[in-house]
Amino acid sequence: MNAQEVLATVAAMPSEEWMKIQTGIAEMLAARFSSEETSVIREALSEAEAEFVRGEVLREDDVRRHFGLP
Repeated sequence: MNAQEVLATVAAMPSEEWMKIQTGIAEMLAARFSSEETSVIREALSEAEAEFVRGEVLREDDVRRHFGLP
């Protein structure tokens, strides 16, 4: 699967599912960090969840720009 296919898949999925994926990835990565670093990650996830609840989500163009994709 190339980057464009991944972006198309993400764009088509419900936001709730994308948030679950992001949380799962963060949890896997958190296992590699200290408890202080993990706290920062959890705080960022909470902030992202609050943004989602308020309807503040990244659009496909924003994701592409963020990752430097065409």
